[in-house]
Amino acid sequence: MDSLDQLGVASSSHTYKQLKEKFVSNLLGTSMLEISAVCAIVPAFVALRQWGFLYRHCLKSYDRGKDMAIVNAVNGAPTWRSFLLVLVLDFLFVVVPTLACLTILADWIYVCTTFVLCLMGILFFSARGNSQSMDVSHNRGHLYKADQKMFISSYRFVMMLMTCISILAVDFPVYPRRYAKTETYGTGLMDVGVGSFVVANALVSRQARSLTPLKHGGVVRHASPLLLMGFTRLLLTKGIEYQEHVEEYGVHWNFFFTLAAVALLTSFIQIPCQYCGIFGILVLAVYQVVLLCGLNDYLTSSVRDSSIVSLNKEGIFSLFGYWGLYLVSVQLGHYLFYDSGKYFRRIKDDDSYKDTKAAQKRSAVEIWLLCAFLWVLSILLDTFVERVSRRMCNLAYAMFVLAINLQGMGILLLSDFVPVAKMLLVEEIFNQNLLAAFLLANILTGVVNLSIDTISTSNMMACLTLITYLLVLVSMMVVLKVSNLKFKFW
Repeated sequence: MDSLDQLGVASSSHTYKQLKEKFVSNLLGTSMLEISAVCAIVPAFVALRQWGFLYRHCLKSYDRGKDMAIVNAVNGAPTWRSFLLVLVLDFLFVVVPTLACLTILADWIYVCTTFVLCLMGILFFSARGNSQSMDVSHNRGHLYKADQKMFISSYRFVMMLMTCISILAVDFPVYPRRYAKTETYGTGLMDVGVGSFVVANALVSRQARSLTPLKHGGVVRHASPLLLMGFTRLLLTKGIEYQEHVEEYGVHWNFFFTLAAVALLTSFIQIPCQYCGIFGILVLAVYQVVLLCGLNDYLTSSVRDSSIVSLNKEGIFSLFGYWGLYLVSVQLGHYLFYDSGKYFRRIKDDDSYKDTKAAQKRSAVEIWLLCAFLWVLSILLDTFVERVSRRMCNLAYAMFVLAINLQGMGILLLSDFVPVAKMLLVEEIFNQNLLAAFLLANILTGVVNLSIDTISTSNMMACLTLITYLLVLVSMMVVLKVSNLKFKFW
């Protein structure tokens, strides 16, 4: 009798696993326009919060430069209150609206995005008009030098926030199926994730900054956390029968292995920064030709033999696309932000205020022009060459990811033209530990999926669960922040 009961439980568990896998399989995605709208509204939330007068009022009793002192302050109650108040406001004005737009407000995303961007435009020109009468040149070092990389930090935070929300929300019906990862071709919101991680790492890489590359041992050491997490995820998913979508990367491959492999490839095949763009485009172009010559049929086929390459064909062959995307992003980061005469290099102690602002304006214009070009190119490639495919990381996907990421950076870059803008506390907390944030989000996602039946959960209960999950995640990140613990890679 006990054996029959155990068999029944195992069968039920196996059936539930199949249901959850089916829940995220065979999806077609949505339009590029809708993905653009979703990826525009979240940076806008962050920018609006950075410009908020309420936030500046709270900062009167909270010193960002001394936030770690709150732990040891004897009479630190007011500082703690300010710290928590600012964090709560960040959560309410950035995290909660983002969650809402990805779930219950998804059907009104065009209306929401239009409204938020219009509001942002009105406040931006209003703030710009008021700042013309301010004598900020004496304080330029604080306004434009200390925070010169604020928009890149904001961009990385936005990417991580949307990722942390989506990896759990996708398991609930409240998250639109069109936002989940597509099966083969198409554009879903979650398709942007892995490509955005590659772009984000490339833009601030040592190559983009023209620094001396790490030796092979150093790169292996930096990539080891990713490899460890990749093998840990592999063992756990196989060991506890956790749901997995094999067609995404393969039987054994996963997201962490892709990031680690790109890092190792970049180290072992070192290309001078000034040639990364050309070489990256060449890699993507040749890979696209090979795809059209029959590799795409092999990668989209469900037939697999027992070889390790066949079992993980999606993850292994897509590396060529991600490597090419990384190299192109290195060139863009170097040209836009670190090259002589560009954005960050232009901002020096002996620069005049006008030179500083002129460099910022040039970078903003270049980003938006390049973004427009990449959007047009993505549409043309998707229409006339091959549809966007994250599964294969083809040329259309690489250009689509670049367009989306430059769009987000372009919106966030506007904060550099608003003198009152301040980096958010929640941004600082996450940017100090992006790797830890992603790792904790994955662990919490696994705990939630093993604890409740997500696919049968009502929308209200799903939203409450997601808010609780985000509160726990932010709280854990605060603990790492005040403990001054940092986990880094790349």
